[in-house]
Amino acid sequence: MQKILIKNTIKLIIGGIAIGLLYQYGLLLAILLILKIAHSFYKNIKKQTLSIALVIGFVVTGIIGIAVEHAGTSNGYWEYHDISRQVPLWIFFAWGGAFILMYQIENQIYKSTPDLSDSSKKHLTLFMVAFFPTLGEIIAINLGTWKYYVSYQILEIPLAAIAALIIIHSSTNAFLGVTSKKFGIKDMVFNPQKM
Repeated sequence: MQKILIKNTIKLIIGGIAIGLLYQYGLLLAILLILKIAHSFYKNIKKQTLSIALVIGFVVTGIIGIAVEHAGTSNGYWEYHDISRQVPLWIFFAWGGAFILMYQIENQIYKSTPDLSDSSKKHLTLFMVAFFPTLGEIIAINLGTWKYYVSYQILEIPLAAIAALIIIHSSTNAFLGVTSKKFGIKDMVFNPQKM
């Protein structure tokens, strides 16, 4: 499990640095994120492991991300630097890509540790939704991508933003878990007993 977490933390750091260095080039960054996401989907299609829950989670998280970013920037809680738009072109893909990364980590861990208890899975999910999006934000913010104007910050991220990330990603996972079970969707992460 440790090797999986380290490998994917490195991927996230690379992604955060890419966003931090390329955020001013919105279209280019959006295209690069699309290519990375398409590659992830292609690998799953090739292995015949593409789950509809993964696709739904990507889209839902991307849409929520656009709504949250629009609300946050409209109300002056944060602003993006050096772009001509209120919300960058790449936001949908960054939020959706974060979901894909966390899904892939959970999937890899569950396959390598099939006897993981439900309690351990819940703790792992909580750790991931707290750690990975926050780390990505810390990197991108410190490379000048955006700035928060909300108090009580840790490494330039407000505690309220960390709480919001946890709630949003946990709620998306809970929604997908309920939906997968209700409709009998086979999925290693959200409905493993059907596998």
